[in-house]
Amino acid sequence: MSITIDALVGYTKAEFAKASKWRLILLIVQFLAVVPAALSVVVSNEKLLYVLAVFGPILLIAWWLARNVYRRSRSAAHGARRAALIGGGLGIAISPEDHQRLRQRFTVDEPTALAKVDPDYYATRQPPGLQRLGEMLEESAFYSKEVHRVSANVMFVILVAFIALALGAALLSVPYASRVTAITAIKVILAVSVFALSSDVIGAISEHREAARGAESVQHRMSAAYAKGYPEGDVLLAMGDYNEAMEGAPEAVPGVFNSMVGRLNQRWSEYKADRDQARAGQGGQP
Repeated sequence: MSITIDALVGYTKAEFAKASKWRLILLIVQFLAVVPAALSVVVSNEKLLYVLAVFGPILLIAWWLARNVYRRSRSAAHGARRAALIGGGLGIAISPEDHQRLRQRFTVDEPTALAKVDPDYYATRQPPGLQRLGEMLEESAFYSKEVHRVSANVMFVILVAFIALALGAALLSVPYASRVTAITAIKVILAVSVFALSSDVIGAISEHREAARGAESVQHRMSAAYAKGYPEGDVLLAMGDYNEAMEGAPEAVPGVFNSMVGRLNQRWSEYKADRDQARAGQGGQP
Protein backbone atom coordinates (compact mmCIF):
# COMPACT_ATOMS: atom_id res chain seq x y z
CA MET A 1 0.00 0.00 0.00
CA SER A 2 1.23 3.49 -0.85
CA ILE A 3 2.26 5.85 1.91
CA THR A 4 0.00 8.91 2.09
CA ILE A 5 1.42 12.43 2.22
CA ASP A 6 0.14 12.81 5.78
CA ALA A 7 1.91 9.61 6.73
CA LEU A 8 5.12 10.88 5.14
CA VAL A 9 4.86 13.99 7.30
CA GLY A 10 4.37 11.76 10.33
CA TYR A 11 7.44 9.70 9.45
CA THR A 12 9.42 12.90 8.86
CA LYS A 13 8.57 14.29 12.31
CA ALA A 14 9.09 10.96 14.07
CA GLU A 15 12.45 10.29 12.42
CA PHE A 16 13.71 13.82 13.09
CA ALA A 17 12.65 13.52 16.75
CA LYS A 18 14.51 10.23 17.05
CA ALA A 19 17.61 11.61 15.29
CA SER A 20 17.63 14.61 17.62
CA LYS A 21 17.59 12.37 20.70
CA TRP A 22 20.36 10.18 19.33
CA ARG A 23 22.44 13.24 18.56
CA LEU A 24 22.30 14.14 22.26
CA ILE A 25 23.28 10.57 23.18
CA LEU A 26 26.12 10.78 20.68
CA LEU A 27 27.49 13.95 22.25
CA ILE A 28 27.29 12.46 25.75
CA VAL A 29 29.05 9.25 24.71
CA GLN A 30 31.68 11.21 22.83
CA PHE A 31 32.42 13.28 25.92
CA LEU A 32 32.56 10.19 28.12
CA ALA A 33 34.95 8.56 25.64
CA VAL A 34 37.66 11.13 26.43
CA VAL A 35 37.30 10.70 30.21
CA PRO A 36 39.48 7.55 30.41
CA ALA A 37 42.25 9.36 28.52
CA ALA A 38 42.02 12.30 30.90
CA LEU A 39 41.97 10.10 34.03
CA SER A 40 44.91 8.03 32.83
CA VAL A 41 47.09 11.13 33.21
CA VAL A 42 46.55 11.28 36.97
CA VAL A 43 45.94 7.60 37.82
CA SER A 44 48.97 5.54 38.81
CA ASN A 45 47.24 2.39 40.05
CA GLU A 46 47.92 -0.34 37.48
CA LYS A 47 44.63 -2.16 38.00
CA LEU A 48 42.67 1.04 37.55
CA LEU A 49 44.68 1.83 34.42
CA TYR A 50 43.73 -1.58 33.01
CA VAL A 51 40.08 -0.82 33.73
CA LEU A 52 40.39 2.52 31.94
CA ALA A 53 42.14 0.81 29.03
CA VAL A 54 39.13 -1.50 28.64
CA PHE A 55 36.53 1.18 29.34
CA GLY A 56 37.90 3.53 26.66
CA PRO A 57 37.42 1.20 23.66
CA ILE A 58 33.98 0.18 24.95
CA LEU A 59 32.90 3.82 24.89
CA LEU A 60 34.35 4.27 21.42
CA ILE A 61 32.33 1.28 20.21
CA ALA A 62 29.23 2.74 21.89
CA TRP A 63 29.92 6.05 20.12
CA TRP A 64 30.24 4.27 16.78
CA LEU A 65 26.96 2.39 17.30
CA ALA A 66 25.14 5.56 18.42
CA ARG A 67 26.50 7.39 15.39
CA ASN A 68 25.16 4.69 13.06
CA VAL A 69 21.68 4.85 14.62
CA TYR A 70 21.72 8.65 14.42
CA ARG A 71 22.80 8.69 10.78
CA ARG A 72 20.23 6.07 9.75
CA SER A 73 17.38 7.91 11.44
CA ARG A 74 18.53 11.24 10.03
CA SER A 75 18.79 9.80 6.53
CA ALA A 76 15.30 8.33 6.79
CA ALA A 77 13.91 11.66 8.02
CA HIS A 78 15.36 13.54 5.07
CA GLY A 79 14.11 10.89 2.66
CA ALA A 80 10.58 11.23 4.01
CA ARG A 81 10.84 15.03 3.95
CA ARG A 82 11.90 15.08 0.30
CA ALA A 83 9.11 12.69 -0.65
CA ALA A 84 6.55 14.84 1.22
CA LEU A 85 7.75 17.97 -0.58
CA ILE A 86 7.57 16.38 -4.02
CA GLY A 87 4.39 14.37 -3.51
CA GLY A 88 2.57 16.95 -1.43
CA GLY A 89 3.86 19.98 -3.30
CA LEU A 90 3.66 18.92 -6.90
CA GLY A 91 1.05 16.18 -6.49
CA ILE A 92 3.31 13.76 -8.31
CA ALA A 93 2.70 10.10 -7.57
CA ILE A 94 5.58 8.14 -6.11
CA SER A 95 6.12 4.69 -7.56
CA PRO A 96 5.44 1.55 -5.49
CA GLU A 97 9.14 0.72 -5.73
CA ASP A 98 10.08 4.03 -4.11
CA HIS A 99 7.41 3.58 -1.46
CA GLN A 100 8.94 0.22 -0.62
CA ARG A 101 12.42 1.74 -0.56
CA LEU A 102 11.20 4.40 1.86
CA ARG A 103 9.61 1.79 4.12
CA GLN A 104 12.88 -0.11 4.26
CA ARG A 105 14.74 3.04 5.32
CA PHE A 106 12.38 4.02 8.13
CA THR A 107 13.67 3.28 11.62
CA VAL A 108 10.43 4.10 13.49
CA ASP A 109 7.35 1.89 13.38
CA GLU A 110 4.09 2.88 11.73
CA PRO A 111 2.12 3.63 14.95
CA THR A 112 4.86 6.02 16.07
CA ALA A 113 4.75 7.82 12.72
CA LEU A 114 0.95 7.96 12.61
CA ALA A 115 0.91 9.52 16.07
CA LYS A 116 2.93 12.39 14.58
CA VAL A 117 0.59 12.99 11.64
CA ASP A 118 -0.40 16.64 11.28
CA PRO A 119 -2.67 17.53 8.31
CA ASP A 120 -1.86 21.22 8.90
CA TYR A 121 1.91 20.73 8.98
CA TYR A 122 2.18 22.93 5.88
CA ALA A 123 0.00 26.03 5.96
CA THR A 124 -0.38 26.45 2.19
CA ARG A 125 -3.84 25.90 0.75
CA GLN A 126 -2.80 26.06 -2.90
CA PRO A 127 -3.58 23.11 -5.19
CA PRO A 128 -0.67 20.84 -6.12
CA GLY A 129 1.76 22.60 -8.40
CA LEU A 130 4.77 24.89 -8.42
CA GLN A 131 3.05 27.57 -6.32
CA ARG A 132 2.18 25.06 -3.61
CA LEU A 133 5.72 23.65 -3.62
CA GLY A 134 7.15 27.16 -3.51
CA GLU A 135 5.02 28.09 -0.51
CA MET A 136 5.96 24.85 1.24
CA LEU A 137 9.65 25.63 0.69
CA GLU A 138 9.18 29.18 1.95
CA GLU A 139 7.47 27.96 5.10
CA SER A 140 10.01 25.20 5.72
CA ALA A 141 12.89 27.64 5.25
CA PHE A 142 11.29 30.16 7.62
CA TYR A 143 11.21 27.61 10.44
CA SER A 144 14.56 26.02 9.62
CA LYS A 145 16.54 29.26 9.65
CA GLU A 146 15.35 30.08 13.18
CA VAL A 147 15.81 26.57 14.57
CA HIS A 148 19.35 26.27 13.22
CA ARG A 149 20.25 29.79 14.31
CA VAL A 150 19.22 29.04 17.90
CA SER A 151 20.87 25.60 17.77
CA ALA A 152 24.15 27.27 16.78
CA ASN A 153 23.82 29.67 19.70
CA VAL A 154 23.10 26.84 22.14
CA MET A 155 26.13 24.86 20.95
CA PHE A 156 28.27 27.98 21.28
CA VAL A 157 27.08 28.52 24.86
CA ILE A 158 27.87 24.89 25.67
CA LEU A 159 31.36 25.28 24.21
CA VAL A 160 32.04 28.52 26.11
CA ALA A 161 30.73 27.01 29.36
CA PHE A 162 32.91 23.94 28.88
CA ILE A 163 36.04 26.02 28.23
CA ALA A 164 35.26 28.39 31.12
CA LEU A 165 34.79 25.46 33.50
CA ALA A 166 38.08 23.87 32.48
CA LEU A 167 40.03 27.12 32.68
CA GLY A 168 38.37 28.08 35.96
CA ALA A 169 39.31 24.78 37.55
CA ALA A 170 42.87 25.13 36.34
CA LEU A 171 43.28 28.71 37.57
CA LEU A 172 41.77 28.00 40.97
CA SER A 173 44.17 25.11 41.50
CA VAL A 174 47.30 27.06 40.58
CA PRO A 175 47.94 28.69 44.02
CA TYR A 176 47.70 25.34 45.76
CA ALA A 177 49.40 23.13 43.19
CA SER A 178 52.97 22.06 42.86
CA ARG A 179 54.72 22.22 39.49
CA VAL A 180 54.02 18.54 38.86
CA THR A 181 50.35 18.91 39.77
CA ALA A 182 49.95 21.94 37.53
CA ILE A 183 51.50 20.12 34.58
CA THR A 184 49.22 17.15 35.24
CA ALA A 185 46.19 19.45 35.28
CA ILE A 186 47.24 20.94 31.96
CA LYS A 187 47.53 17.44 30.50
CA VAL A 188 44.01 16.62 31.70
CA ILE A 189 42.62 19.79 30.15
CA LEU A 190 44.35 19.03 26.85
CA ALA A 191 42.99 15.49 26.85
CA VAL A 192 39.43 16.61 27.53
CA SER A 193 39.70 19.45 24.99
CA VAL A 194 39.64 16.82 22.26
CA PHE A 195 35.90 16.70 22.84
CA ALA A 196 35.48 20.49 22.50
CA LEU A 197 37.62 20.62 19.37
CA SER A 198 35.80 17.79 17.63
CA SER A 199 33.58 18.35 14.60
CA ASP A 200 30.53 17.45 16.70
CA VAL A 201 30.95 20.65 18.74
CA ILE A 202 32.86 23.41 16.98
CA GLY A 203 32.00 22.00 13.54
CA ALA A 204 28.32 21.82 14.48
CA ILE A 205 28.24 25.53 15.32
CA SER A 206 29.49 26.41 11.85
CA GLU A 207 27.17 23.91 10.16
CA HIS A 208 24.10 25.19 12.02
CA ARG A 209 24.92 28.75 10.98
CA GLU A 210 25.48 27.74 7.36
CA ALA A 211 22.12 25.94 7.37
CA ALA A 212 20.41 29.04 8.80
CA ARG A 213 21.91 31.21 6.06
CA GLY A 214 20.96 28.70 3.38
CA ALA A 215 17.38 28.48 4.64
CA GLU A 216 17.08 32.27 4.81
CA SER A 217 18.26 32.51 1.20
CA VAL A 218 15.63 29.99 0.08
CA GLN A 219 12.91 31.86 1.96
CA HIS A 220 13.80 35.14 0.23
CA ARG A 221 14.02 33.44 -3.17
CA MET A 222 10.59 31.87 -2.84
CA SER A 223 9.12 35.16 -1.68
CA ALA A 224 10.57 36.80 -4.79
CA ALA A 225 9.46 33.89 -7.01
CA TYR A 226 5.83 34.79 -6.37
CA ALA A 227 6.18 37.98 -8.41
CA LYS A 228 7.41 35.91 -11.35
CA GLY A 229 4.68 33.28 -11.11
CA TYR A 230 6.88 30.63 -9.50
CA PRO A 231 9.10 29.72 -12.48
CA GLU A 232 9.76 26.00 -12.54
CA GLY A 233 13.53 26.40 -12.69
CA ASP A 234 13.61 28.79 -9.71
CA VAL A 235 11.43 26.56 -7.54
CA LEU A 236 13.24 23.31 -8.33
CA LEU A 237 16.67 24.90 -7.89
CA ALA A 238 15.60 26.37 -4.55
CA MET A 239 14.34 22.95 -3.46
CA GLY A 240 17.71 21.43 -4.31
CA ASP A 241 19.55 24.17 -2.42
CA TYR A 242 17.24 23.79 0.59
CA ASN A 243 17.82 20.03 0.65
CA GLU A 244 21.57 20.60 0.48
CA ALA A 245 21.50 23.10 3.32
CA MET A 246 19.42 20.87 5.59
CA GLU A 247 21.27 17.65 4.83
CA GLY A 248 24.65 19.32 5.38
CA ALA A 249 23.76 20.35 8.93
CA PRO A 250 23.32 18.28 12.09
CA GLU A 251 19.89 17.92 13.59
CA ALA A 252 18.60 20.69 15.80
CA VAL A 253 19.69 20.63 19.42
CA PRO A 254 17.10 18.56 21.33
CA GLY A 255 14.35 20.72 22.79
CA VAL A 256 15.06 23.79 20.66
CA PHE A 257 12.20 23.32 18.21
CA ASN A 258 9.65 22.42 20.90
CA SER A 259 10.65 25.48 22.92
CA MET A 260 10.17 27.72 19.88
CA VAL A 261 7.26 26.18 18.00
CA GLY A 262 4.52 28.32 19.57
CA ARG A 263 6.40 31.55 18.94
CA LEU A 264 7.39 30.46 15.42
CA ASN A 265 3.79 29.58 14.55
CA GLN A 266 2.69 33.05 15.59
CA ARG A 267 5.52 34.72 13.69
CA TRP A 268 4.75 32.67 10.58
CA SER A 269 1.08 33.67 10.72
CA GLU A 270 2.11 37.32 11.03
CA TYR A 271 4.61 36.94 8.22
CA LYS A 272 1.99 35.37 5.95
CA ALA A 273 -0.51 38.14 6.69
CA ASP A 274 2.07 40.86 5.95
CA ARG A 275 3.29 39.03 2.85
CA ASP A 276 -0.19 38.48 1.43
CA GLN A 277 -1.18 42.08 2.15
CA ALA A 278 1.91 43.36 0.37
CA ARG A 279 1.28 41.09 -2.61
CA ALA A 280 -2.36 42.13 -2.79
CA GLY A 281 -1.25 45.78 -2.78
CA GLN A 282 0.97 45.04 -5.75
CA GLY A 283 -1.99 43.64 -7.68
CA GLY A 284 -1.13 39.99 -7.07
CA GLN A 285 -3.13 37.15 -5.59
CA PRO A 286 -2.48 36.50 -1.89
